[in-house]
Amino acid sequence: MSETAAQGASGAGRLPANPFADWPLDKSYVGKATPREGGGWQIRVLVHEPDAEGQARVVGITECATLEQLEVKTWELVRALTDDADVHVVSAPDIGDDELMTRVIGAWAAMREAKNAEAEAARRIREVVKELRDRGLSITDIAFLTHVSRGRVSQLLV
Repeated sequence: MSETAAQGASGAGRLPANPFADWPLDKSYVGKATPREGGGWQIRVLVHEPDAEGQARVVGITECATLEQLEVKTWELVRALTDDADVHVVSAPDIGDDELMTRVIGAWAAMREAKNAEAEAARRIREVVKELRDRGLSITDIAFLTHVSRGRVSQLLV
């Protein structure tokens, strides 16, 4: 992935910190799901190879019908391999196109930012609606000023 693509995906002009940097590699499992011919996903569960820097080996294979089941199926396989309570598991789809997956992750970030902005806008609207009513403005005038319906203004004043 190019630096420009990574910057565009993060939206902040820099790569995010590695969230797995503190994980003990000897107790970390990675489930990589690849599309199966005919539908569904094959999950290869890998573990870090301690004698080979940056290498992993497949310790099991399972499958799932949809990506919604990916994490659960990965955990089920790991639990079949070990009863160690101190393991770390991460699972992700491998769609075969890193640039597209980077854009998917960028879209997730944009959705999160939009939801946060929407929550902040709602907080501000509630605040100004109450202030405008305290100043004696009518519900109709408050609705006009805030670009929300009269019914919504009434709800916000309850």
